[in-house]
Amino acid sequence: MEWLQEHMQNHLTKKPIADDLELLRLAAEVMRRNDHRKAESEARAQTMVTHAQEELKMVERLLLTSETARIAAEMEVQKSKARLEEAETLLQARMELAEQERTAVDLRAKAAEQRAKEAEDGLQRLQIALRSLFKRELDLPEFALNTNTDPSSAS
Repeated sequence: MEWLQEHMQNHLTKKPIADDLELLRLAAEVMRRNDHRKAESEARAQTMVTHAQEELKMVERLLLTSETARIAAEMEVQKSKARLEEAETLLQARMELAEQERTAVDLRAKAAEQRAKEAEDGLQRLQIALRSLFKRELDLPEFALNTNTDPSSAS
């Protein structure tokens, strides 16, 4: 406020040209400073924009690389799933075949057991028939016919 009063008094006392020139010099200095600050701010802003653009390009490259790696990994997972499904199908088929073979072996074993039992039964019937025949033919006492076929026990 004092400055304004002084300015007005100087103006009234007829020193206006010197004061006006001083004011113009001060205004020019302020404008130069403002222009300088503006230029510095614009340079900093441009540097920041350039840096941000470079970082954006780096991020875009990283994103592209990551996306490519993700797609490759997904394809590998799909291939692995397909191989796993194929292996599971093959394993299932082999298990079914093994089960069929086991069933066939069981059936053959049962049939062999049945034939062996029938053969034993037939042998026993034959032995009985032969004893009966020999007994009638020889008229030997029954204890003379040894049912044991081991030659070492005959002595």
